[in-house]
Amino acid sequence: MLLELNDVSLSLKRDGKYVKILDGISLQVKKGETVGIVGESGCGKSMTALSVMRLLPEKAKLEGVIQLDHEDITSYSKRKMEKIRGNKMAMIFQDPLTSLNPLHTVGRQIEETLILHTDLNKEQRKRRVIELLNEVGLPRADEIASEYPHQLSGGMRQRIMIAVAMACNPSLLICDEPTTALDVTVQAQILDLMNHLKDVNEMGIIMITHDLGVVAEVCDRVVVMYAGKIVEQANVKELFINPKHPYTKGLLESIPKLGVKKAKLGSIPGMVPSPDKMPKGCRFYERCSSAMEVCKGTTPPMSSVGEEHTAACWLYEEKGGEMNGSSGSEGLEATLHN
Repeated sequence: MLLELNDVSLSLKRDGKYVKILDGISLQVKKGETVGIVGESGCGKSMTALSVMRLLPEKAKLEGVIQLDHEDITSYSKRKMEKIRGNKMAMIFQDPLTSLNPLHTVGRQIEETLILHTDLNKEQRKRRVIELLNEVGLPRADEIASEYPHQLSGGMRQRIMIAVAMACNPSLLICDEPTTALDVTVQAQILDLMNHLKDVNEMGIIMITHDLGVVAEVCDRVVVMYAGKIVEQANVKELFINPKHPYTKGLLESIPKLGVKKAKLGSIPGMVPSPDKMPKGCRFYERCSSAMEVCKGTTPPMSSVGEEHTAACWLYEEKGGEMNGSSGSEGLEATLHN
């Protein structure tokens, strides 16, 4: 297994006290696999990525185990993490314009990673920069290496960010909303590029996105997060065909479908609760149309609901993913509230 998170929790200091942002996150990423993490803003997707990269505030409390290539990196020192970041694992952020330094040429910014993590001499680094620019599909690589970020389009800047991330052929690539600011044509090109690089380099990829179309396009498995917890995991085909958690169903119902006319798209009422005001039981309870009394006071365990398919919902028992209650759907209907 390339990456493994076991019961990872994260607390950040707010107004003098610690507030739990992530609660018991467990997931895996294999070599050559793309795992999508989806959910609304504020669900903990980006904080999960930053926890893996250990790019956290100084007083953050990180609990649980994060293993990269079977090595526990949870307690690595700052210096040891600096040797891993950009080398064994890399991250592409949402907005390349704020991630790239406006005062340095793009070639220089790619070269910085090579200086930090390789023994290449100046001439070898220059060749590698040109090679990377060609790999990410940029024309006139020699000229672009000497240009500044503001001289390039949004799609070209995102390709530069991918080149920076790929400089040392990392085994794990984390992508945080990498196509959000791009038009659909450029978005498709970037996703194709990432798929190609994954296959060539046998990388594992974590794709963080709110766009389920992106998930369908590039992901092998999907992790659905809500309010700092994982609520469902499945392979991508299973999740789209047979979603189990009411939150996942709500997300899928909000997507327009080709050839299907609807007067109004589905929506999920309410908002994600604030980390310092989490409900006692199921965190989705107040927004869920299928909520039961048990949901109000008791957190549902993660249960098997199919082959390599799990969901944290009281609608399903831990054994075999059958519906709760011996009386089937009739018994269930009787306990629902509006």
